[in-house]
Amino acid sequence: MDSRLDVHKKFLPDQAELARLEVQASHIRALQRGRTSERLSNQSHSHFIGRGLDFEEVRAYSPGDDIRAMDWRVTARTGKPHIKVYREEHQRVMVLAIQTSSSMLFGSSGTTKLAQAVRMAALLAFSVQRRRDRVCVLLPGDLGGIEIPPCTPRDAMWRMLDFLSRGYAGAGRAVPWGSRLASMPRGRTVVMISDFLDWQDGDWRGLKQAASRHHLAAVQIFDPRECTMPDVGLARMAGSGADEAFLIDTGRRRGREAYAERWEEHRHELARRLTLARAPFWAVSTTDDVAACVGPMATLLGA
Repeated sequence: MDSRLDVHKKFLPDQAELARLEVQASHIRALQRGRTSERLSNQSHSHFIGRGLDFEEVRAYSPGDDIRAMDWRVTARTGKPHIKVYREEHQRVMVLAIQTSSSMLFGSSGTTKLAQAVRMAALLAFSVQRRRDRVCVLLPGDLGGIEIPPCTPRDAMWRMLDFLSRGYAGAGRAVPWGSRLASMPRGRTVVMISDFLDWQDGDWRGLKQAASRHHLAAVQIFDPRECTMPDVGLARMAGSGADEAFLIDTGRRRGREAYAERWEEHRHELARRLTLARAPFWAVSTTDDVAACVGPMATLLGA
């Protein structure tokens, strides 16, 4: 197990903080109800819990699906479980995909990017609690992760926190989030929370495909120290591999300027890709108050 996993656990919110976040989410919901009354495009057409009546397709069963929607004829014919999907499912599902890569363990301001992502996810999850919507959690990344099938927001957050606080004990291989989102019923609200560092072409293809099937939004988590290089003289840097350590002279002004330019290029490229995917996005720092950031997001997502 990576020793950094043990270090990052102390930055994660504990049960008391998770309870405080739940209270904050209720206050955010009250404020949002006072500010807007119009129905957003991805909100349910009905105030009642249940399934819509307009049949859309038959697809393979996924963990967490309601077995009452099972299509027994197709299941019997194919030998594999299939369910019926309806155009509108009044009990909506919010999918929170939180990157668990090693770069998310970085932090210089009293917390880590991963811990800040957990706080953001908790507030978003609790913001849909009043409608009795379900929350699914995906934890993809090179550290390995799990999938928490749709359940109540409170159960989803407790299970996620328990998994992360145990240092990924019992983690399997990285969750293939792209293909997993592609196999989920259409029309879910999906929030990708990541630093978006070192993303490969396959990751962007998965995000674009997810945006074509779901109501996708993205949150970039970053640390202020990633934006600019401090002047600390000679510094030892390390890459993702054990043999990639090297020395860099941070006292050189041109070097610091080049570093800041690279960060700006990354930020603009991220904005370009997400705009092309028609995915609203927010940048949240490890020094930000996540409660202040979630309010506008909750409104746009229909929470």
